[in-house]
Amino acid sequence: MTPGTREVFDFDMHFMDEFLNMTDPPLMEDMKMDFGNVEELTPIVPDYDAWALQLSHAPTFQDDSTMSSPPAMVFPQRITYMYEQPSLAQTSPEMLMLRFDRLTCGILSIKDGPNENPWRTLIWPMAQTSPALYHAISSMTAFHSSRDIPALRVAGHEHKSESVRNLLEGIEESTMNLDTAIATTLALAFAETWDQHLSSGNDHIQGARAMINIALNQHKQSALTGLNLARLKFLANAWIYLDVLSRVTTADEDTSDDYDNLWCLYSTPDSPSVGPSGHAGFGIDFGMPIDSNLDPLMGCASTLFPLIGRTANLIRRVYRAESNSPPMISQAMELKLMLETWEPPAFVEPPEDPTCDVRHALQTAEAYRWATLLYLHQALPEIPERLTTADMAKKVLVFLATVPLASRCVIIHVYPLFMAGCEADVEEDRQWIKSRWAAMSQRMRIGIIDKCVDVMEEVWRRRDEYKNKVLPNKTVPVKRNLAANANLHSAAGNSRPASNRRGSSFNSIAGASEGTMAWANKLRRMTASDPDQMDSASISCRGSRDAVNGATGTLLTVRGRLHWIGVMKDWGWEGKFSRKESPSLRMS
Repeated sequence: MTPGTREVFDFDMHFMDEFLNMTDPPLMEDMKMDFGNVEELTPIVPDYDAWALQLSHAPTFQDDSTMSSPPAMVFPQRITYMYEQPSLAQTSPEMLMLRFDRLTCGILSIKDGPNENPWRTLIWPMAQTSPALYHAISSMTAFHSSRDIPALRVAGHEHKSESVRNLLEGIEESTMNLDTAIATTLALAFAETWDQHLSSGNDHIQGARAMINIALNQHKQSALTGLNLARLKFLANAWIYLDVLSRVTTADEDTSDDYDNLWCLYSTPDSPSVGPSGHAGFGIDFGMPIDSNLDPLMGCASTLFPLIGRTANLIRRVYRAESNSPPMISQAMELKLMLETWEPPAFVEPPEDPTCDVRHALQTAEAYRWATLLYLHQALPEIPERLTTADMAKKVLVFLATVPLASRCVIIHVYPLFMAGCEADVEEDRQWIKSRWAAMSQRMRIGIIDKCVDVMEEVWRRRDEYKNKVLPNKTVPVKRNLAANANLHSAAGNSRPASNRRGSSFNSIAGASEGTMAWANKLRRMTASDPDQMDSASISCRGSRDAVNGATGTLLTVRGRLHWIGVMKDWGWEGKFSRKESPSLRMS
């Protein structure tokens, strides 16, 4: 660590822990801090020029292949100055960057060692010279902390608007580096998700798609090296993570598979398959060297994510169809085989972060795999399966239970825990699941976890009600019906406020430049019914079916109101879940 870096980080850790604890609600009440009426707060006008000038004397990073020193969280003077200025505003650049370093970075990467978190080592240094990226990071950080300090939500909106404005100017005037623009859009995607809780951030994710395509084309023509190469690899993988999980939880009509196409298009036969450690590497090969290190977001499951994305695209088609056609079933069988035969890497380089164990990453990857198999079977129960949906859900929960809550891998457990948690019908399992959600919420401080719990508990309520009130009165034989349930209106008493966000999609990229400008244009524009007909499917979720024709009821499938998709549709989250609009829970 250089002397300058040591000077920046030379502060009283005990004092900082005391300071961060001030955000806890009990202490806030004792201090009589009133954030109830945030709308009357004076809008923030960030003084970026002054902030950037102060940063000009901070340590910088050279573009070489080494990353021996972590980037300093740059402040205009030693952090101990807060002893002398206790009234420093929570919305000040210094406080937002402190929160970014101490809080937000920790939920954006499963490894957070001194040299491991790419948001510090690769992304933050670019923000020192990019107003768009600086404001995007500030917005993301403000929204992350707004649960504890509601006033920061106003700051988040101010920074988001500034980021979008600077980003558009940079794109139109061709004054912004491509990797900076990509990083800005991904940070804005996180910011939008943490602000609205129900948004998937698709506008920004799909906007980044065009720029990722350009960057990989440029890399193919002129290979990057050093930090630039590491940065592009991280950005491409981060985009895949966000894109795939947004497909899992939204039902818009975008069925593109760019993550898969890019993998095939840019992978080259001579790309090394052995990392620096001498062990075989793993991960998506975009024509860039691969290694045996854990990905910050996908862990050791990076090659599994394209399969998850394909599964999500198929399920989108299934939802809109009246029945499951032979081509759909055939594709489902192929995906099922690939998911069942997928294996995690044989060797993973241990991370520096002691809270991220390789074994935890392997268990998490298995949880993702079985959660996707479960989701596939819920959409196409015709595919023969030796395990019931309850069995598959149990496997997911067991894999998650083997990862202690102290592990940093827990921050990426939202997707598998939600998929399997909705299937739980034993009270003991349900209590464990709720306690798991509570611990994750306390650690991550993001509202999407609360929304997942709301949906999951409504699924439980509906299934319990159906099992206790409907099934005992059934006197007709079990009716096997593969047709979609066309009347999926909400039951009385289940209404929820509708969101104004809509699941929208960009056109597939014919030309990368056209895709970028289309996304830029998109940014400019951003600133009691009858219950469903119920069949006689068993509420036990065992998925009993004929192994030949896969017959089963529809209530527990993705078309039924007892599925979490049905709950989101009934509640009107992100539209009415019609063929043109899509609900969304962002599971990241």
